[in-house]
Amino acid sequence: MSKKDDFFVGWAAKPPVLDRRFFIGSGIVGLAAAGGLASVLASRQDAVGPGTWDQGTILTWRGKITSDPYPMLRTRDTDGTIKTALLGCMGKCAVRPRIDAMGTQTVEVQGSAIRRGAHLMIATQDDGSWISQAEADEPGDLDLAFPAAKRFGTIDLKGMIVDSKCWFGAMRPGEGKVHKACAALCIRGGLPPAFLVRSMRGEEELLIITDEDGGPVRDDILPYVADPLRLVGEAHKLGEMFFVRTGISAMTRL
Repeated sequence: MSKKDDFFVGWAAKPPVLDRRFFIGSGIVGLAAAGGLASVLASRQDAVGPGTWDQGTILTWRGKITSDPYPMLRTRDTDGTIKTALLGCMGKCAVRPRIDAMGTQTVEVQGSAIRRGAHLMIATQDDGSWISQAEADEPGDLDLAFPAAKRFGTIDLKGMIVDSKCWFGAMRPGEGKVHKACAALCIRGGLPPAFLVRSMRGEEELLIITDEDGGPVRDDILPYVADPLRLVGEAHKLGEMFFVRTGISAMTRL
């Protein structure tokens, strides 16, 4: 029996050199085309955003606290500037019960920073001891009192509803259809919803959403999360943070 009659790999003669060059060239071209297509598709995706969450660094934040309309701490940031920070737990939940018991006294909060641009949220520790009354007053504590809210009148904007924690940096991306289910769970858990407005030049503005009376939103807002919307409401500013009082009757899907 000749060698060509045996059934084993390599029994056939090698293909001509020209054929081998063709297949090698075709493979290289195919790989290059696949890489180029992947690069084009990636460039057309929305940016995930510049938000960060430094979970490994737990800081002590001193300041004044409120739960109206959402848990917030008026504190000094790491650079010394006074800032209004939203408060949330490590998961998809709010921290209102512990705050209501503190009143208007000066407190110390243990937590990590979630940041996006000038926006700040403090994710509190889960061990239950994340907030305590400050042991003694300090000269600068009076500067941390919440200022009176300023009313800016009626606004008419186009944008989408996001949950503030994920958009600040807990999730990336923290907006759009891919994040709809997560955002709805966060808002249902008590984290503040926000209305994200983006200009044609990419400039962003965020307004924390409350109900028409300035209180926390109800669950009837959940079906509108992450959808392109037109929103009409009354704008307010507390410190450096903007709020909008509105309701689902003032929201229209685009």
